Amino acid sequence: MAYDFYGPGWSEVTGPPAALYNPGNQVSGDSGITAWLQAGLSAKKIVLGLPFYGRAWRLADADNHGLFAATTGADELNDGAPGYRQIREFISENSATTTTVYNETVVTDYLYSGTTWIGYDDTQSISSKVSYVKTKGLLGYFAWQVGADFNDILSTQGQ
Repeated sequence: MAYDFYGPGWSEVTGPPAALYNPGNQVSGDSGITAWLQAGLSAKKIVLGLPFYGRAWRLADADNHGLFAATTGADELNDGAPGYRQIREFISENSATTTTVYNETVVTDYLYSGTTWIGYDDTQSISSKVSYVKTKGLLGYFAWQVGADFNDILSTQGQ
């Protein structure tokens, strides 16, 4: 399980819920996998978990909207845990005011609109994580929860 690293209720700042890498911080999928491999576990016994949902915060300041920005708690969108389908609907409904960002260093996506901030995985981050699994020779990957996908967009990134 390589997700829920950051979330409203246990993080007072925005953060990548499922960072593959997190320079300067040991909280990432890669750091966990590396630790297991260094401990002697075979790569063929490791499966990487991918979330098909995000974590949503209410920003303390709409002008401070990057990773690790101060928050005032969970956004009302599904009590701070919107599924990918809900995230896509939010983007569609708020397209004029929503900015989406892909951070290739961390391998995460996030968006902000006013004081709403959502960290999640989109097609580019899922594709990068699937490539990582293949490069590392891991057994595979799994998604939680497939029912939250939008028209199988994320589910088909591993093909």
